[in-house]
Parts: sequence; C-alpha cells; structure tokens
Amino acid sequence: MVARDPPLDEIPPGRDAPPMDVKLMLIVNPRAGRGRHGPGPGPVVERLRRAFADHGLTVEVALTERPGHATELARAAGGDLVVAVGGDGTVHEVLQGLDLERQRLAVIPAGSGDDFAWHHGLGGGLEAAVARIAAGHERRVDIGVWEAGRFHNNLGFGFEAEVNRLSYHVRVVRGPALYFVALARALILLRRYEVDLTWDGGAFSGRLVTGSLLNGSRVGGAFRLCPAARTDDGRLDLVTVAAMGRLGILTALGPVLRGHEPRDKRIARATTTRLSLRAPTPIPVYMDGEYCGVHTSVEVRVLPGALRLL
Repeated sequence: MVARDPPLDEIPPGRDAPPMDVKLMLIVNPRAGRGRHGPGPGPVVERLRRAFADHGLTVEVALTERPGHATELARAAGGDLVVAVGGDGTVHEVLQGLDLERQRLAVIPAGSGDDFAWHHGLGGGLEAAVARIAAGHERRVDIGVWEAGRFHNNLGFGFEAEVNRLSYHVRVVRGPALYFVALARALILLRRYEVDLTWDGGAFSGRLVTGSLLNGSRVGGAFRLCPAARTDDGRLDLVTVAAMGRLGILTALGPVLRGHEPRDKRIARATTTRLSLRAPTPIPVYMDGEYCGVHTSVEVRVLPGALRLL
C-alpha cells in the first residue's frame, strides 16, 4: 500500500486558521501543465477570485512572466500566505522566495506531474482547493536544501535527471505521459556514473545508473520511487539504482509504475538527514522537476518542519 501523508482535511480543526482579513497572494503560472489548461489564465483566475470571495477572502493575483519570476513575486509578497497555482516547478520557485519564518504556503495544483500536491492529498478541483485553504489547517513539512536552493519533493541525479532534461523537449504529449516519452529517450542514451556518496551511517563508491533523494513518495507524475516516504519525519529517503543495462532498468523499476516499492536487490534504500555526493566527471542533477545542469559535488541536508503548509 502507498503511504501518503493524510489529506489536510483529515487534520483536526483549530490549528492556526487564518483570520478572515488575511492577505493572500496568488502566484499563477499561466503556462503550467504546458498548455493543457487552455489558451489563457483569465477564466481560471476569475473562478479563483469568486471561490475565495465566497469564503470572505480577497486575493491579490500575480501572473508569472518568465523563469524565476515566481521566486521574485514570493519574495515581494507582503502577506503571510502565498498560494502557488501551478505544478511542482511553480511550487519550487515560490519556495525559493518564501520567508519560512513569516509566511505560509498553499498549493492549487495545475501542472504536469503535481507530485507534491498528490502526496499531500491536495487535489479535487479549484473550488475544493480554495475551501481547503480557507479552512486554514496547517501542517509542518520538511524540505531539503543544497547549494542550488531548496526542494520540496525530490533531488535526483544521473538517469532520473536525464529523463527530466529530455522531458522539456517532448512536444507531442502533455501531462504525466510526457515523462514516459522522455524515459524512452533517456534509455537510448543510457549512461553509468561513477560516484562517491556518504549519508548518515552509510557510504557508497562505485557506478550507479541513478539516485534520488526523496522528501515525497512520487516523481514525474507516476513514478512512486519510495511509497513509504513522508514529508514530516525529519529525514529524506535515499534510493539508488546500481549500474545495469536497459532491460535491467525496466525490470527493476517495473513495480514503480504500478505503485509498488521496487524489490530488486540492485536498488538500495536508506533514510538520512544529509547526503554528500562527489563525482569525478560531471553528473546531471535536477530537483522538483527543474533541471539543474551537471555537477561534480553536491551537499544536501534536510530542514525538518521548515515549511508551513495549508
């Protein structure tokens, strides 16, 4: 069975509900989902305005215009609640600009994968999302941090990062299906990577196909790499896949596509509060659906309960 954090509406009421005059900033990515929501954000924004108004809440809406803009908007937000309307990439950008001591985050999923929202049971349509936000139930969520910024869902290196990079070149399909197309293309270009890894109580030196440091349980809109992962345990889940061929990868990771934890002995797991990666040749890295280029050194640690999520 897939273990997910309980939906927010299952948390007992009365935990830091926002006053009705709270200032809400909606940061809307009009390109979320790579166009699958229609030709423009206007109708969605009006639905959101009306839905918040039904709960007595007035919102300020800002549309992102370029990569990194959501971070700028979050950093400039004056209120204590920032609502990210988009996919994991939008949530990721907002997280970079959020004042973790002062501000809370809410998510209205509208992306291709929406893994973070799925993990926390944040689906159900716009009106349901607004009702959940208006209820004001808050939970504390872990996040990861490294030299390139914060991540809310996962940091991956090797093959997984290559799948992410190639997904940006897929134009024929949208939604989670695009990651399956990217997966097929990445298999053609399959590489093995020499790495040195150290984490709490463990170490590895040798060749890997891929590795992932997970906060949530799913990546790419479908791949449940670690069904038991939680975002409130103060730890990250490390999953590594030993060097193998194309058929081996498909065999080893087959259960992932069916929502089960892989049992192949070449897939190793650990939980940790930190990870150090060294690679003699650059290895591709991505986080939260955002490609981060190639690196020879990565230092990651967890920030337990640092994010206040509605």
